[in-house]
Amino acid sequence: MKNAALVDLRLQARKRLVDSAEQFVLRLSAVAHRAGLLSGDRPLLTGDPSKKPIVMTGHQPVVFHSGLTFKYQTAEAFAARHGLIAIAVVIDTDEGDAGAFSFPTFDASQGSSQIFSSDTVPQFVSKSTTLAQSHGLFSASRLKPYDVLSKDLTAVETQLRAIGRYSSASAFHTVAGQYSALAEISPAGFSAMEANLITRWNANIGGRMLELPLSAICRFPEFIRFTAPILERPFEFAQCYNQTLTTFRAEHRIRNEANPFPNLVIEDDWCELPFWVIDHSAGTRYVLQVRRESDGLALECNRERLLTLQKSNVAEALTSLLFAGQQLVPRGALITATLRLLFSDLFVHGTGGGQYDPCTDALIRNWWSVEPSPFAVASASRLLFADERQKLIQLQHVESQLRNMQYNPQRLQGTKVFSATLEERLAFLLHEKEAAVNQMKSAREAGESAHDIGREIQRIVDAIKVEVSQEFEPRLLVLRSLTDQNISAITSRTWPWFLFPDQTT
Repeated sequence: MKNAALVDLRLQARKRLVDSAEQFVLRLSAVAHRAGLLSGDRPLLTGDPSKKPIVMTGHQPVVFHSGLTFKYQTAEAFAARHGLIAIAVVIDTDEGDAGAFSFPTFDASQGSSQIFSSDTVPQFVSKSTTLAQSHGLFSASRLKPYDVLSKDLTAVETQLRAIGRYSSASAFHTVAGQYSALAEISPAGFSAMEANLITRWNANIGGRMLELPLSAICRFPEFIRFTAPILERPFEFAQCYNQTLTTFRAEHRIRNEANPFPNLVIEDDWCELPFWVIDHSAGTRYVLQVRRESDGLALECNRERLLTLQKSNVAEALTSLLFAGQQLVPRGALITATLRLLFSDLFVHGTGGGQYDPCTDALIRNWWSVEPSPFAVASASRLLFADERQKLIQLQHVESQLRNMQYNPQRLQGTKVFSATLEERLAFLLHEKEAAVNQMKSAREAGESAHDIGREIQRIVDAIKVEVSQEFEPRLLVLRSLTDQNISAITSRTWPWFLFPDQTT
């Protein structure tokens, strides 16, 4: 990194990040201990950032699925193996439902009593619920009151047992008790965001990593100093941002202008910037806009003026926003650009981040004129219904091959696709068909009528079709009885981590 000012800023920012993340984790750990959780020893992956590289990752503080779980565990294991500092950024400045999760249950349209056998595929569907009282900024999320939450979680466990997923129900019961314990110690409503962190730490999902919310990082004086030069030249930055996106889309043949991020709106004397203006007390966030005026640059959001900037006082003006209960936080490509430029030596993404961060690389080169720190991709999928999915795949394969099996069964002889009985019957019919075809050929060569032979061949072809259909149609009825919702539930790769028994033991 050749930018001297950025190098100096990065040294200071990394030290503050590690210190702040340690304090955040220790505070939450003390809360968890008070609730009877996190009783084991978990040495944190920390150290002196002037001597140790920092591996970073991050995500919104939601209930993790298997891909996110793998990403965090991989980043943690890599850092532990190589003696590195590991830090996860909690993107608490996004909006959503921190407590939302899905679980499998019966398809109500099929009735509550379904009998499963080796030939059937259960008609499950995905049902959603939430641990939280409401949705909005993740930083403001709160668990439901203890009595309400306990009742809702018991209902989920009951439905898991009703569909025969006893191991998932037991795993869920363990984690449900942890959420309930956290809700019980805070009658005013425990943070759903922090509850998600504590419960997965307790399951060794990033339990040794340092963590810190993005909102806390954006209060760092180093972040404000990093942001100030962008706001001193906002129109130039917006144009660079948009040109980077346009070039990236062209190079990767992306037609959707919302990918990987939407362009910023730029007018003659007004433009958007890739920042949110967050007001935590009001629970709001709005896009930051800048307007040229005779007395300087006016920062606006939601059609209201925030403040006026002069070139000499940008950092001070941004600091004044904090005292007013507001702050700027990055959005779009600027999130990981900020984290990679100020803090990380390696950033670990999931598949989504791995697709868009090459664009971030280009933005870093184009605006800051430095080489970005590297990133890696770590993701994996787990199936809750692996056996059922395999049956489904087999049935879908049968459906796709049925016509071929009916009209070209000779191609599949000896492959064990057919039962032994059908294999024997088809061998007889195919021998009859071959003999009839040869007879037709001889008749035509002799100039004789082959009409009756043709009808015999058609009879044999129809018989083969009937024999194959009789063997496979009962199975295909099972497939045809499944709705899109049933198939989606069986093949889903995003069930929450706490439905997998080995994750909670």
